[in-house]
Amino acid sequence: MPKIIEDEKIFHTVMQVVSERGYAGATTKLMAEAANVSEVTLFRKYENKAQLVKQAIALIVKQTDFTSAAHYTGNIEADLLRVVQAYHDSAIKHGLFFSALFSDVTRHPELVDAIGEPLAIFRAIGELIAHYQADGTLQQEPPLLAVAALLGPLVYASLLNSAMPNDPLPPLELSVHVTHFLAGRRT
Repeated sequence: MPKIIEDEKIFHTVMQVVSERGYAGATTKLMAEAANVSEVTLFRKYENKAQLVKQAIALIVKQTDFTSAAHYTGNIEADLLRVVQAYHDSAIKHGLFFSALFSDVTRHPELVDAIGEPLAIFRAIGELIAHYQADGTLQQEPPLLAVAALLGPLVYASLLNSAMPNDPLPPLELSVHVTHFLAGRRT
């Protein structure tokens, strides 16, 4: 009787192996061994490593629900807090995975397609910021640069905490972070 393949387990294994080895070092053989399936099974079901990574990312996006996090309500503090909370939670769980992927994109063109969903999330957050710029709540600036200013400190903290697990940064107070972000950008 054929073994039942649990997609979610496979995708979590993919995230773990990529986090530990980087994209180039994360071979399908290593992924298969870690997931306790054959490499042939991975190829039959998922085609290739880039497709495995893309589906792992899709699982993260689905579980995090960034679409509702970037929803405009008219309450900028609440909207931005919801965005940074969703991003922060995802960075804690998957920061090393995304760090490995984003650093390898220039060397592995097949990853450009795989990171399409995370880039779409940044664009959706940019659209939220653009909405607040259009209604006069925020100063005009390129929305994606504002996204970088909003999420950059979270990315930085996540990377440093991963690099220095024995000497982590103090927790970032997300509501204070949003307040500081808005202090320099409100009209």
